[in-house]
Amino acid sequence: MKSKILITGSQGFIGKILVNKFKNSNKLILIDKKKNFSNQNNFHQINLLNQENLEEIFKKNKISSIIHLASEIFDDDKNVYNFNVKSSRNLILLGEKYKIKNFIFTSTFSIYEKNYIKPILENETPSAKNSYGKSKYKVETILKKSKLKNYTILRVPIVVGKSRSHRMGILFEMIRNNLPLFLIGDGNNKIQFIEVDDLCLIIKKCLGLKRNNTFNVGTKKSFTFKENLSHIIEKSKSKSKIFNVNYYFGNFALDILIFFKLVDLNYYHKALLTKNIVLNTKKIFNTFKLGFDKSSKDILLENYNYYVKNLKNINNIKSGSDKKPSLKIFNILKIFSRFF
Repeated sequence: MKSKILITGSQGFIGKILVNKFKNSNKLILIDKKKNFSNQNNFHQINLLNQENLEEIFKKNKISSIIHLASEIFDDDKNVYNFNVKSSRNLILLGEKYKIKNFIFTSTFSIYEKNYIKPILENETPSAKNSYGKSKYKVETILKKSKLKNYTILRVPIVVGKSRSHRMGILFEMIRNNLPLFLIGDGNNKIQFIEVDDLCLIIKKCLGLKRNNTFNVGTKKSFTFKENLSHIIEKSKSKSKIFNVNYYFGNFALDILIFFKLVDLNYYHKALLTKNIVLNTKKIFNTFKLGFDKSSKDILLENYNYYVKNLKNINNIKSGSDKKPSLKIFNILKIFSRFF
């Protein structure tokens, strides 16, 4: 049997793009809890919590590497933590049993939830309060205690791509419709992104590593939330204006909007909008001599332009990260816009 790469979460935003990056799909085994409508022979609809069904895949295929993308993010707290930890533990145990050569795990920068003055190094102590971040860090610790000889942990910031319009689309719609943008506090908190194509490149490169590693990934240059939005407004010639809201009042107002589901956001997103959380990416750039150097400004502007040009297609997407965001908040914002 030829060696094969197992990819979990293959029907997700990152997974679908990563699969397309591999020229020879016959070497891939694809797993997801969602149905694959393309009828690929190498796809298996499996719940990763079912270890028996999962092991059948290992028995029938010579798995050389695992790329573990699958995770829950916006379910209730208990389900997020339990699914992410238990499903990952199942994969790690099978990886040990069948002596896989490489295990790549996409963790998150949401293991950090404080306000950081400097870019965060890989050895920084986690500060996550959210269940998603806690679950990812727990999987990291399980990996480090495992018998796997080669694993790579990638701590990933916000992943963006030209087709990922779901929650980023809320900002894009506000700018496109010339609505006021309200930033909590002074808006000088830096926010970090990585382009999905760049992340896929890094994942493929990590398959060649022969040692255990933990890497921060993301753009080299990150700007503040206010600078990113101002750049899009200027380049798109939008009439949107940015207003700063008192930090405490803004947090309270956002809590209400989230609670009543007037914005398609979660408390998980709230920290990203109000905290300074930027990863130090020197290690990954030096290890692979990466050539991409787009800043957060460049990436967001490209994504905004794509969103505007492809609105007709986006309107037809009903699920997943590519669909148009819920715009319940727009009626409220349109009322506010009359006063500015």
